[in-house]
Amino acid sequence: MKKTLLLITVLFSSLLTFSQQSDFIVLKKWNNRTIKTFYVGSFISAQTHRGFNINGFITEIRNDSIYIRQEERQLMGTEFGSTLDTVKFTIGIDYREISKFNYTKNYKWGGKKGFVQVALPKIMMIGGVGFIILETVNTIYRKESFNDDGKLASLGVAAGVAVAGYLWQHWQDRSNKAGGKYKVVYMRAADVKFLQNK
Repeated sequence: MKKTLLLITVLFSSLLTFSQQSDFIVLKKWNNRTIKTFYVGSFISAQTHRGFNINGFITEIRNDSIYIRQEERQLMGTEFGSTLDTVKFTIGIDYREISKFNYTKNYKWGGKKGFVQVALPKIMMIGGVGFIILETVNTIYRKESFNDDGKLASLGVAAGVAVAGYLWQHWQDRSNKAGGKYKVVYMRAADVKFLQNK
């Protein structure tokens, strides 16, 4: 009995000794104020430079890489019809490959909340440009002048709506991009332990 307890104690102490603490990533404003910290177990929603969307829980951060467990639900065919199946997979990515972190309160589980943040800027751009094209084609087809019935004013308003939609979407995208309003700092667990021991 004593040998078994001694063996278990030695095994646990060796695991604690050799286990490596995970690193973490901190988003900071340019005045070094922390905005958000990503660590093992936290949810991350981001986008890479190549447009790949990341939505999942961090399982490990080490050697400048983030390992993320993502889940995808899809309908799978069976003998009796179809069933909802969940596919889980883990990917590893260099943290410098991430161009945009979705860290604000508008984002939850990888998607923005609300119609206004998601669709309204695009609707403004499509509606404004669509109105300009349609009004231009109709005016040319009818062989009318652009100066008649205030057409230039309505085209100017449509152009203003399209530009406002573009600027709104550009501002939303830019506020979450790395290097824009914040910087990404990779913190090693060993460095933090060193600073704590000082």
